Amino acid sequence: MPAFVHERADDNQYIITKRHLDILLLELKANNVAEHHLKFVNRVIHKFLDKTAQHGDYWSFTVEDLISHLQNLQKQYSPSMYRKHITYLKKLFRIAGIPLEHNLKSPRYVGVDMTVITVQDVQTLLKVIHRVQFAKREEVSGRIANKIMLGLLIMATSGLRVYELTKLPLLYIDIDRGLIKVPPNVAKTGQARVTFITKEVQSLLKQYVERYSPNPDKPVISYFSLEKPFIRKEELANQPIRPKHMRKFFSQEWDRRNGNATVKKLLMGHSIRGDINALHYSHHTTESLQSVYDKVFKKLKFGAKLV
Repeated sequence: MPAFVHERADDNQYIITKRHLDILLLELKANNVAEHHLKFVNRVIHKFLDKTAQHGDYWSFTVEDLISHLQNLQKQYSPSMYRKHITYLKKLFRIAGIPLEHNLKSPRYVGVDMTVITVQDVQTLLKVIHRVQFAKREEVSGRIANKIMLGLLIMATSGLRVYELTKLPLLYIDIDRGLIKVPPNVAKTGQARVTFITKEVQSLLKQYVERYSPNPDKPVISYFSLEKPFIRKEELANQPIRPKHMRKFFSQEWDRRNGNATVKKLLMGHSIRGDINALHYSHHTTESLQSVYDKVFKKLKFGAKLV
């Protein structure tokens, strides 16, 4: 990687060029970062650059500009998201040779969501969804409710992230086998994996497909369609658990049922970079993973029905 001379527009300004941005993205691509995460980093960087002065193919900023940007980030985002912004600004400054990298410090400790989610909690949320009027026409409202319910249950029984579910085409779900194939362009880590859904969710999804004939090339539910009701519908906005908590439920319920920790990592798509056992020794076929999954979640049921 070539070293860059620290560039200054004058004594008060620092310079970032388009080449610096390209090298940052190149570093991330070389580390096999997923495409959606590259887009996130690009948004993070341009959110900062939009507050600077652009001069053709380079941007200039002052320490005061940076401080103002950081203050706005702290007001807008959670500590964990603020840390992510800081992380990529520091990487960019390192590449650009700007001696501010070590001055950017994010909170050492971030808030951890300690929410505990049980089967009963999920059941309560499903009952609320059944009662919400999502549209004036009853049949349209029913389809929306079924779509949201299915999205939540797929995540709760598979460990998929919200982003992964809302980017995964339906054709990647083998309903008859209860098998979900998560391709690299959908997985957060950029690594393909498989996971599964329970018999109950298989049955509900099959009923949904037979009733509505959704496009197999599109996800069961979009990100906007899943998240918007939890913001705009008072009944859902007041609920203690959200779509993101379904993945947390999967992890907690797996542990409550004494499931194998390594298999859980593989199904959820956790990084195994520092796990010597998972990385070098504990390898599994799709069939062996499904066998473990079926034993752990064989009796997991929510009593859910389509509207």
